[in-house]
Amino acid sequence: MSLTEMKDVMIPDGQTRQLARKFHAPRTRTTLAILLCLLGAARSDAAELKQKTLQAWEAYVQTANQTMEQRAAGRSPFLWVDESPDVLQRVRSGELVVANRDHSDVPSGLIHHWVGAMFLPGATLDEVNAVFNDYDHYPNFYRPRVVKVKVLKQTDDYQKITTLVVQRSFGVTGAVEADDEIHIVRLDARRVYSLSNATRVQEIADYGQPEEHLLSENQGPGYVWRTVSMNRLEERDGGVYIEMEMIGLSRGIPVGLRWLIKPLIEHMPRTIMLETLQDTRNAVAERIKRDPGQDQTVAQNGPRP
Repeated sequence: MSLTEMKDVMIPDGQTRQLARKFHAPRTRTTLAILLCLLGAARSDAAELKQKTLQAWEAYVQTANQTMEQRAAGRSPFLWVDESPDVLQRVRSGELVVANRDHSDVPSGLIHHWVGAMFLPGATLDEVNAVFNDYDHYPNFYRPRVVKVKVLKQTDDYQKITTLVVQRSFGVTGAVEADDEIHIVRLDARRVYSLSNATRVQEIADYGQPEEHLLSENQGPGYVWRTVSMNRLEERDGGVYIEMEMIGLSRGIPVGLRWLIKPLIEHMPRTIMLETLQDTRNAVAERIKRDPGQDQTVAQNGPRP
């Protein structure tokens, strides 16, 4: 089955689709998705990022980076799907596979860690990269929640962008503006990965209202304080494997509210990741259909996380 033919295949997860309708899950993609995942657990009271929370986050990210270094060095499988023959087969058959890697409580905070994977038969690495680097069309690809993406700097192995994402859930609007630095590593002609780190994350108070304003960094409702993401692409088996690994830090959830918030932090990120993968698959299919063969000479940059 070709990538274009797969475009309209149903995502094989009826429960997830029901949850998408229940929680009005948005459509978005890659590192932008983690912002929306965290915005899903909306709370309106103010919070402040504590130093002990930040230290725990930095330790977690360091471990995640070391794991990525092991994959790149060949000490472990480059792709997460290669760790399980069952997962690999599901992805090869056209399924969008998403897994919760971790939900870690840290002092006054919560770390969210998700991974998603898919296989695009008939696609090439350059064709996928062309979509990932087409920032001007992100608001079209991943509407309505991706409002703006602005490129601040772009080279073959480095990108810096500003993003604005908005999530509305249960009558609460959460908006975040962030600067991301993306480092791209091309291991060889068929494998590339990228590491993205949000160097600035600011929540927006009263979004869409006349009094709209940016809150100070590390202060606000605490929907999202930090984000890190990793993308891995490998062209083989007649197509391209795409993996999106996203890690985010939000404020902690009081014990008394976990019964209310838990369904959101467990199910909404899964739904958003599935929608993100589907949006990306659709965008690549449309590009191949519209400009067949064009991407052999473009998209030399790595994947956007």
